[in-house]
Amino acid sequence: MLRQRVLVAVVALPIGMAAIIFGGYYLFGLTIVVAALGLHEYYTILRPYRPNLLVGYLSGLGVVVGAFFLGLEGVLVGLAALVILTFFWSLFGELGAHLVGRLAMTAFGVLWIALGFAYILLIRALEHGMALTILLFACTIVSDTFAYFVGRAIGRHQMAPHISPKKTIEGAIGGLVGAVVAALIVRIYSPWLSTKDAVVLGLVIGMVGQWGDLFESAFKRDFRVKDSGRLLPGHGGMLDRFDSVLLAGFVAYWTIMALMGGVVR
Repeated sequence: MLRQRVLVAVVALPIGMAAIIFGGYYLFGLTIVVAALGLHEYYTILRPYRPNLLVGYLSGLGVVVGAFFLGLEGVLVGLAALVILTFFWSLFGELGAHLVGRLAMTAFGVLWIALGFAYILLIRALEHGMALTILLFACTIVSDTFAYFVGRAIGRHQMAPHISPKKTIEGAIGGLVGAVVAALIVRIYSPWLSTKDAVVLGLVIGMVGQWGDLFESAFKRDFRVKDSGRLLPGHGGMLDRFDSVLLAGFVAYWTIMALMGGVVR
């Protein structure tokens, strides 16, 4: 399993890094593909509950497209499309067939997955966006790696046994340390980023990223699936690989704006 994870990372990391560095349509194209695959995995798991794929894909990808072309205003346009499409679906949907539950499950996929990927594009569009996007991914990847190895080496106390029995408090602390280390390394090549801001971002991304990982684990356990998909050997699906980033990107964007809004606007 570890060998497969490493091989996938060797192939995927250069592609992702190149897309982040070049930005523009390169990152947009990759994000659209990954977001569509993530939505596909989500709605496939929920297939027995009959989510509305037309509403989910149109509004979800609309949020990502809007984020790229119009920024935050575009995200709101995509969310407005979700509200409007959901409204019309409620008018013509089949009453008495768990319609409200289907509405909620369809909309949640947009709010969780599409909005999460949209915030990656919003961060990249900021001043110094390339470094900030690299920081986001470096913190989540290094945090995940540190948490895994620290947990295996000295993990003794389970963090959330009913959700993910293998995750430990020691591993979580190791993940936070790894995220801060990653942020400080990015800070070396980013003179505009203060040490204090780098540490804060590392802690925030490391903590929220682990929450995102646990949330996806709870989601899968509730629906009794091991992985969200099989696209990435050793990793599972796109949601398995990007679960930390989906929540961390949203929180990181607003933390960045709070800490250094005048620098990155």
